[in-house]
Amino acid sequence: MNETITTPAAPAPPLTPKKKNPKTVIFYFAAAGALFIGLAVYGIRARNQWTAAVQVRTNQAARIQVHVTHPQAATGTIYLQLPGEAMPFTDSPIVAQTSGYLKKWYFDIGARVKKGDILAEIDTPEVDQQLAQAQAQLKVAQAASDLAQVTYNRDQDLFKNKVIAAQDFDTAAYNYAGARSTVIEDQAAVGRLEALEEFKTVRAPFDGIVTARNTDVGDYVAAGSGTALFRMAATAVLRVYVTVPQAFSSLVKAGEQAELTVNEFPGQTFPAHVVSTAGAINPTSKRLLTELEASNPTGAPLGGAYVQTTLDIPVDGRGVMIPPMTLLFESGQPAVALVGPDGKAEIRKVSITRDLGTRLQIANGLSESDQVIVNPPPGLVTGSQVLVVKSSEATSAE
Repeated sequence: MNETITTPAAPAPPLTPKKKNPKTVIFYFAAAGALFIGLAVYGIRARNQWTAAVQVRTNQAARIQVHVTHPQAATGTIYLQLPGEAMPFTDSPIVAQTSGYLKKWYFDIGARVKKGDILAEIDTPEVDQQLAQAQAQLKVAQAASDLAQVTYNRDQDLFKNKVIAAQDFDTAAYNYAGARSTVIEDQAAVGRLEALEEFKTVRAPFDGIVTARNTDVGDYVAAGSGTALFRMAATAVLRVYVTVPQAFSSLVKAGEQAELTVNEFPGQTFPAHVVSTAGAINPTSKRLLTELEASNPTGAPLGGAYVQTTLDIPVDGRGVMIPPMTLLFESGQPAVALVGPDGKAEIRKVSITRDLGTRLQIANGLSESDQVIVNPPPGLVTGSQVLVVKSSEATSAE
């Protein structure tokens, strides 16, 4: 048998490490350095931008945000708006002047009637009988007066002829005078009852509207009871009553023009004028009662309605007008806060010429170009940094 003899392989020679290229090492170090520098620059720039944004926000937060408005030039006329109540020129209850039972009525509420129109009729049987009795009594008195006159005329002739004594003639004269007085008395009684008969027909005393009917057919009507059968209002002309604040009481004169507006008639105005004033300030309200008249041929607005009255009052037109919400007080003096060109606030004292309620008239110290802060925040002082966030127009001086 043949045996195969395997000879062991010779060991591999050891690996020799490669040497690094110096240029490659320098490249890696340079790239790493550039990356580090880039990251550092980016971080510094981002931090600077963030810091700047934070600073801007901080500065904005430190500045007080305000709304401003511009004063408007005052005019020679102010328009004083006051609430008022429109009343009919005549508002009267229609009462009965005779007693009886309502026979018939002809007009109900809302009816427009003319002066002399028959509103109702009253049946007065008792008055009818009293009138008939008075007329009969008058006839008796008239007959007695005629007889007394005949006797007086006859005795006068007899006395002239010295047929009768003076005493008889005086008696005849006395009887005749008494009879005449009785006739006159009875005539007055008949006239009174005839007047009551005329009141059986209830007539409209003026042109107007029936605003109430308080009776019906068959109701007993008592003369002098004060119970109104109807109520009528004349609305062709309205009386408007307003109360003017004491500050304007000296400016309101008879003849001043005005306009009325009513919520029920949007967009419409009704001319009016001042008729008179109470001439005295109400000690409780410190206001002056003022009466105006307004022509109302169409019947609108209605009598008794609430109206808004605008009085045209001529005044000194110097100065400017500002809204009242711009006012503040500095050391007890009225003042306003302005925004200067540098964005800083300035507290400026002003003198109020007239308070018009919705606006203030300032005599001097302000111009139309000024930016006046609306509703100045607490703590605002001269030099405060402010930020204007909105500008609005001031209330018109008119």
